[in-house]
Amino acid sequence: MGFDVRLNKSVGQIISDAGINNNARIFAAAEATRFMDDYVPMNTGALAQSAEVSVQDGKGKVFYSKPYAAICYYGENRKFSQEKHQKATAFWDRAMMQVSGFELVKDVENFIKGGR
Repeated sequence: MGFDVRLNKSVGQIISDAGINNNARIFAAAEATRFMDDYVPMNTGALAQSAEVSVQDGKGKVFYSKPYAAICYYGENRKFSQEKHQKATAFWDRAMMQVSGFELVKDVENFIKGGR
């Protein structure tokens, strides 16, 4: 028997509801980056290392600054080598959230509650 886990709130909504400052937004974006790392296609590691976190429009943002980042991110029909990152895929944020979204939310909740 299988089941789906669905989060009632996104990380952003939890932060917003709690009236959290930019430190929590940066933390959430940095944690998301850490969780996404295994899903980012890797040859030399430059793409994953180019991740920049910031706060824009009241939200934590992750931006990959390599010129080819969008090609890799939207590369649905591309075959990514999984020699260095076995989980490498397009839309790596979505893939990460399916597997680690609950853990990410818990980490952000702990940060907000002062557990980190």
